[in-house]
Amino acid sequence: MKHTSPRESIWLYIGFGLAAAIIGILSGFLIFNLENPLFAIAGAIAIVFALITVTNTEFGLLVLVFMVYTRSSDVLVDFHHLPSVAKPYIALLVVAIVTKWLIDGHVPEGWAHSAILVGAYGLVVFSSLLYATDFEAATGAVLNFLKDGIIAIVMVILLRDAKTFQGVIWTLLIAGTFIGTISAYQGITGTYSNDFSGFGQVGYQNIVGETEGNRLSGPVGDPNFYAQAMLVLIPIALERFLKEKKWYLRAFAGWAFLATVLAVIFSYSRGAAVAVVVMLIFSMLHSPPRLSDAMIGILLIVLIISFVPNPYVERLTTITDVFGGRNAVVGEVSYRGRASETIAAWLMFLDHPIFGVGVENYPTYYQSYSRTLGLDPRLEQRQAHNLYLQVAAETGLAGILVFGWLLKTMMSGMLSAWRKLKIHGATKYADMVLSFSTGVVGYLAAAMFIHGAYPRYFWLLAGIALAIPNIAKNIIENTEAKIKSYA
Repeated sequence: MKHTSPRESIWLYIGFGLAAAIIGILSGFLIFNLENPLFAIAGAIAIVFALITVTNTEFGLLVLVFMVYTRSSDVLVDFHHLPSVAKPYIALLVVAIVTKWLIDGHVPEGWAHSAILVGAYGLVVFSSLLYATDFEAATGAVLNFLKDGIIAIVMVILLRDAKTFQGVIWTLLIAGTFIGTISAYQGITGTYSNDFSGFGQVGYQNIVGETEGNRLSGPVGDPNFYAQAMLVLIPIALERFLKEKKWYLRAFAGWAFLATVLAVIFSYSRGAAVAVVVMLIFSMLHSPPRLSDAMIGILLIVLIISFVPNPYVERLTTITDVFGGRNAVVGEVSYRGRASETIAAWLMFLDHPIFGVGVENYPTYYQSYSRTLGLDPRLEQRQAHNLYLQVAAETGLAGILVFGWLLKTMMSGMLSAWRKLKIHGATKYADMVLSFSTGVVGYLAAAMFIHGAYPRYFWLLAGIALAIPNIAKNIIENTEAKIKSYA
């Protein structure tokens, strides 16, 4: 391990001191000379984070995780009319990584396969530009994928050891607690008029039948997609609450668990509720809970049930209607639209089986299929409301095969890493890996009911998942090295 000499430390402190002084002077000048002082403050904060990121890419990784999960950049753009911070920050992180490689003369191993996987799907996405009817929509999807794919690869490159993995896990929980607490407060107190600067958005939407009400959507702006992102954090928070040794971290994990669960409840998402059941089954199959953990879980469930609004209970009872045949589906207003959208996606795939209709071109074709089905009276463009059917309809067999290959690699890699960590006695990290895997399973289960409108969440999770085998390898090697040193 390389240690910093006293001389190097002094120059480091002097450098940061001078930088801080310059930033402070510039910020003070700009605050008094700009019409909107927020620009000066935001600029100063951005410079500080940029300096730290250049010198510590692992810190930059954690900032990126928080930024993506809270959608901070999007909120700043949409609600405060500030420039995007995500694009330049991602670019800065990439430059910092390459610069570090050039200086150290060493490129880490184990990320090329993941880059090929992401790149293969990117190639399918890019090919849509050759045949998509709505070229503008396809171009937007390609540009978004460029950023999202880079995020996934950056995660794999930088996320390599136990310390950074723990940092990512806790950063996810901090992000979830931040936005989840806002949602919990809104739902419990009925404070729907305050959007909390864009991090607590609320929509007045259909809940069940003809009943409408407030559905919380956090920084996302859509309750179903918000619930999908938040449910990923539930098993992670629960695992840390049950297994963490330090009392203050355990208390924070308990807070994170309640906040994320309540955020999902107040979103009124049926798909998320189904995904929670899938996560529970997956977790119990791989790691049956101890009696003490089961008792704590029952107590938590009893506590949570007290917060569940009656309209959400009524909404959940309609889930079984999908098994009641055409008449039952047509009787529920939201199911009619969903049925039309998913059937249209399947028919679209059958008509364009090899390459699909082009990324983000499903809405362009939807009405031509909807009119023949006669289920959906709406005349506007709609989405597939099923990620897998969306991929099939828009990218055909080429896309669904590559996407399936990616999902298989993610899940098999995480489960293999979990088993190896257990065998080598690294139970702490094995538990973290399994809880994260459970969250990913929940995300993918919820994707059965919604499309890929906010793909950055998926690619962030994919990057972490693809990095886990390298993390496990590093942990096992360090464990074996310590054993040899004591022998």
